[in-house]
This record gives sequence, structure tokens and C-alpha cells, in this order.
Amino acid sequence: MNRDVFEPFRHTQGQWNFCLLVPFGLLGVLATRRPGLVAGFSLLLPAAIETTQAMAPIGRACDTSDFVANGAGGLAGTALGALVMVFRRGTPLRRETARKGLIATGIATALMGGAVYAFADLVVMNHTVAPPATSAQKAAIDQRLRDAFGGAYRATDYSVTTTGLEDAATVTAYFGNGMAELSWPDQWDFTVQIMPATGEPSGAFSVPGAAAGAAAAKRPVGDKEAVLIARAYADRFAPWGTRNAKVEIARPDDGGLPGWVVSWRRYEGEVVLPHRFDVRIDEEGRVSELTERKVAAPQLPPVRVTEGEAWKTFAKSFPERADAIEEKPDPTLSAQFRDGEWRVDWLLVATMPTGSLEAAVDATDGSIHDPAEIPLARNSEVP
Repeated sequence: MNRDVFEPFRHTQGQWNFCLLVPFGLLGVLATRRPGLVAGFSLLLPAAIETTQAMAPIGRACDTSDFVANGAGGLAGTALGALVMVFRRGTPLRRETARKGLIATGIATALMGGAVYAFADLVVMNHTVAPPATSAQKAAIDQRLRDAFGGAYRATDYSVTTTGLEDAATVTAYFGNGMAELSWPDQWDFTVQIMPATGEPSGAFSVPGAAAGAAAAKRPVGDKEAVLIARAYADRFAPWGTRNAKVEIARPDDGGLPGWVVSWRRYEGEVVLPHRFDVRIDEEGRVSELTERKVAAPQLPPVRVTEGEAWKTFAKSFPERADAIEEKPDPTLSAQFRDGEWRVDWLLVATMPTGSLEAAVDATDGSIHDPAEIPLARNSEVP
């Protein structure tokens, strides 16, 4: 169910759906000389189509946007037919027949509405088609891209992806051989991926200058050189990212290009703060990926739930799996934004022969969130 009633009229598919039933309404009126009857059928037909898509296993989805566009087209055709009827003579359908048709239309509509309400899962969405990027969204992601690479890349196209369940969205900018994404409207999360350019050793970003000495211009041969290059990048383009943060380095085996991921994290005691700054350095010493999370230091509630108490709450959520648990890695205390406020969660994972169990336990009130069992097949796909 789409809250944006006028959305289908702003997109090609919705406009075609509108046009589709205009002839139905027009010709129906000319054939029956009963605009009221045809108007009822103009709404009944798209309702029947959408109900079938909702109830029948045909791989199609029911969307109120399609009903609105089809129904509006049928009513527009009906109005046009009524106008033409004024200037043309003809024999109208018998009044008794038209009355029975309207009654049948009402009964069928009620039955379909009841069936959909009783047996279909209704999901209310703000949008069913992603809107185009606004000028404000384009300006925001362009600015972040300039800040990150000193104007080396310029966006040539944009898109917006929404979940449809809330106002949150992801703005994507495409440039040359890469893409950048910015969370909206909070603008907290910003990521960049740069793919190898055809015919070149690398399409990644070469860090200008030598803020880290000669290592900034050479290919890294180990962790130390990779950190120097990443720090040289941060000193020039994102000094906020490394300030008061601990550095970590890893060589991920995620199927991407070989290289190093240098990460900076901030802590408040043992709690990992939402700040995030990751730089991926390829084997040529260039920046191929960037992940930023710029969030002001939040006011966090106190930690009152111990690790042991968190594990007890965790076990209660998986009573049938407790005996199958093989290992419990050390949990992490992490700041999480939930229901409009910052909370501190124990992030717990327990491994089993068949997969893993995961959940977050609020470290203040002990409530559990997002408990899930991850099968081994799915778990093995994630590095």
C-alpha cells in the first residue's frame, strides 16, 4: 500500500497503466450508455487484477499504485465517453440490467477486499518507486566526494534507493570507474568503491604528496607501509578520521582485490563508538575503497548488564539450541542507534555445527533485539 497516491503518475509505468484503461471506459460508455455502470467496472477490473496478483501464486505483487493508475484511467475514459454521449444518440442499456451490474460490482469489490484483508500481508510504504535524486542530495554527495579525493572524481549520474518503509534512503553517485554512497537524510555513512580502470595498472586513487614520507609513493610490502599510506591519505583529506582513534590493519579475504584495510575506531571505555573510518589500500599503494561514519560523540546510557547476564538472556532466546553451542567468542560492547536514541548493546555470537546464533542485548535494560539463527550455508558465504 503506497502512501504516495500520486506517485504512479510521475513514472512511465504508471502513466502507461493510466492509458491502458482509458479505452475501456470510453468504449464501455459508448456501448452501454450507462456511465455509472462503466465507472464501477473501471474500478472493479483493476481491483480484480491486483487481488489476483496478491492471492494467486503467479510471482506477481499487488500494488495500490497500479490500482490507482488503472482506475484513474478507466474513470477518465468514462468521463470522456459521457462527454461524447452528449453529442451522439444511441440506445442505453436497460436500467434493470445496469442496476444488477452495479450491485454485482459492489458485492465483488467487498468480497475481494475481505479476501485481501484476511489472507494477504499488507505492507504500508512511503514509495514503491525510488524518487530521483534531489538537488540537495546531489550537492551533499558531491561535496563529500570532493572532500574525500580533492576533486579528482566528478559524478556523472545519480540514483536514490529507499526501503519504502521510512524516509531513510541511500544516495548513489557514479563517476568514471567508481561509485559513492551517502546515507540520507542523516548523512552519517559515506562509502566509495573504485574499480580497476581498463588498460591501466589501477583506477584507484593515488595519494598525492608525501605526508608519510617516501612510503606514500611506493608500493606497500607489508602492514607498516600500508598504514603509512593510509595515514598519509587521512592527514591530507580526513584528519578527523584518525583523531583520538585506535588503528587496526587486516588483509581481508573477501573476494576483492588484494590489499590491506586500515581502520580507525574510537572507544568510550570498552564501548565501541559509532565513529568509523576505513581505508583500503591496494597492492599498488592506492586507495581503492573508503568507508566513513561521521557521527558526533553520542551521550550513552550507563552499562548495567554484565556479560554473564547478557549471555543468560541470550540463552533464553534460543532454548532449543543451547546444547548445540560449541563456542562463544568474546562479545563486543557497541553503541547502537535504535528507536531514535543511542543505546549500548552487547553484540553476542555463538557458533554451532549447523551455523551460528546472533543477538544484541541492551546493556542498560537487558532487553534482547534481533535474535537470529544463521545457517551454515549462508554463514559460510560471509567472510
